[in-house]
Amino acid sequence: MQILASTFFDLGINLQLVVSGLALGAIYSVVALGFVLVEKSTAVLNLAVGEFLMLGSYFGVAFFMERQTNFFIGTLAITVVMALFGLVIHYGIMRPMVGQGFFAIVLATIGIATVIRAVVQMKFGPLEKGNLTALPTGAIEVAGTSIRWVDIIVLLVVAASVGAFLAFYSLTRTGLHMRAVASNIEAAAGVGIDPDRMYALTWAMAIGIAGLGGVMLGHFTPSVNPGLAAIGLRAFPAAAIGGFTSVGGSIIGGLIVGVIEQLTGGHLGTKWREPVAFGILFLVLIFKPTGLFGQKDLERV
Repeated sequence: MQILASTFFDLGINLQLVVSGLALGAIYSVVALGFVLVEKSTAVLNLAVGEFLMLGSYFGVAFFMERQTNFFIGTLAITVVMALFGLVIHYGIMRPMVGQGFFAIVLATIGIATVIRAVVQMKFGPLEKGNLTALPTGAIEVAGTSIRWVDIIVLLVVAASVGAFLAFYSLTRTGLHMRAVASNIEAAAGVGIDPDRMYALTWAMAIGIAGLGGVMLGHFTPSVNPGLAAIGLRAFPAAAIGGFTSVGGSIIGGLIVGVIEQLTGGHLGTKWREPVAFGILFLVLIFKPTGLFGQKDLERV
């Protein structure tokens, strides 16, 4: 507890932890965003979300470590490749399963996760790789505190990407169609919107941004390894805190989880990160079962 007393009120350390937490939370946010998009639009509980995140990190190994690709070009290419993978999953697996039971589709996502793990291990081996180094590794001084360039760039890239997505989702005709299908598929189909096309786009965007999150995580974490898939599970508490029906809530939920984890790890030790984060999740769900920004389903009688 002496560590707690000596660091808890240290402004510099807290600033460093908050910035690092926001960067980590930004990664959680994009994964939670993809998770909520799929769940909200297609009612599929995507349990392969962690593997998509991990796959993005390993694509980073292929692009940045093996081919020395420029960071921005490589990140864009990985996001596009992952989005195309999302289209393959929709047309090759999810669309043929329309009409199957909920658990059958959940098992399909588990099968996808298993295949991704197997392919990654065959291509890259079971041993961990070093962290990605396409970003500057130094730090800058802010108010007497060292802030890593990685944290700053991750925040900026994710903020720009999420901002572009929200603009597309909120302001464009296609985004309106996606929201219409998510809200009421029968009514949307009745006015000429193609639900299948919107589902395909949803999977593409969800997996594309998960790949983006994987690239960012590969620079943030000490090493790229198959265990990164477990980090993708943070999408669940992030989405639950924000609300499974709220796209914006998933983003805020991810930031909350990231900051809580870094502050807890910095002051109490890393073993307390998950218990505290999940403890806060349970408190939120006790008092607000739909999450901070979620909405209850209304049923007309």
